[in-house]
Amino acid sequence: MPRILPRPLLVLPAVLLLLLLGITWLLFQDTSSGPSRPAVHGNLLPPESKTIVALQTSVPAWIELVGEVRPRGEIAVSTQVQAKVSRVLVRTGDRVESGTPLLQLDDREFQARLAQSRHDLDALDAALLRAHNIQERTQAEFDLAQAEFSRINALHAQGAAAASELDQARAGLLAARAEHGQAEQSIQELRAGRMGLRQRIEELSVALGHTVVRASESGIIARRDVEPGNVAHPGQTLLLLHSLEPRLEVHVPERYLDRIAVGQTLEARVDALDSMFLARVDELEPAGRPGSRSFLAKLEVAPELLRDTSALRSGMFVRVRLSLPSEQYVLIPEDAVLRVGQLAMVAVVREEATYALRHVRLGRTFDYQVEVLSGLQGGERLWLHPTPTQ
Repeated sequence: MPRILPRPLLVLPAVLLLLLLGITWLLFQDTSSGPSRPAVHGNLLPPESKTIVALQTSVPAWIELVGEVRPRGEIAVSTQVQAKVSRVLVRTGDRVESGTPLLQLDDREFQARLAQSRHDLDALDAALLRAHNIQERTQAEFDLAQAEFSRINALHAQGAAAASELDQARAGLLAARAEHGQAEQSIQELRAGRMGLRQRIEELSVALGHTVVRASESGIIARRDVEPGNVAHPGQTLLLLHSLEPRLEVHVPERYLDRIAVGQTLEARVDALDSMFLARVDELEPAGRPGSRSFLAKLEVAPELLRDTSALRSGMFVRVRLSLPSEQYVLIPEDAVLRVGQLAMVAVVREEATYALRHVRLGRTFDYQVEVLSGLQGGERLWLHPTPTQ
């Protein structure tokens, strides 16, 4: 026969279940927005606890434009003649002044060709002198033959000279004229050859000057791509020369293009140097980059903005701060945040001197104040330095 339990024993499990649910509700009644931690003395705020108010305030907004340090000018050093490199006079990192010799090319071939051209010019000058002497002699002979022909022609008209004498005088005149014309033509040819030789000598002199490659302006040797013994070709980059004046190049997203203008002064930071300084917008390219939807801005670092620019090296990462319209933020001190692993919580104080832990999502930091993205609306009183115990 089955045993029947007394009625009080049947009711006891239900009572215990209700009691457990009530305790759970009391512990978590004010933590609906996030996880809670076990409270001190039933979530009572410890005596003499410091509290603060979460402020909703207007904070200047800005974005960081990233880029790099670049030289204001970049010159690819090349040669204008083809020759073998005999000496490289600089190394990477050397600072050079305008006109400083950088490379020495083998000039022996140019020297030999120049000497030969000068020798040919001297020989041509001597030939031209002889041609002038011949031209003077043929001119005199032509004048004499012309006078003789005129005399014989006059006598023949009077019947005092025979026709054979006139024919002989005419033949002498024509021969003298031809010889004189040949002398003048020879002089013209020699003069043309002399002009060509002088032009060739001038070109060889210029080419000989190009065998010493000099710096076109002051700067720093950024790259060296040549060694002694290499054959240098015109247009081939042998050295890369960076100007001494640095410039910042950053990319501006298209949605912020109306916030930047030429002449505007912005705050820049180079992380490698741990330094901040001012830079002025010098150029803003009108055409954007299709891939990134951004526009390239070039900023100058003027002496009045940064006296010593020698520490800025090409390729350094740079951040430039671009101001935006102010926005409303909820800010709280960092000391009011309780971090549990990757979670961030705050202790919200209630009127009964109790508190409840609330999960918050944090954003940027402003001078020991941290932005609250969600979890607080502003105006809540928070426990400073919360230390709830287990």
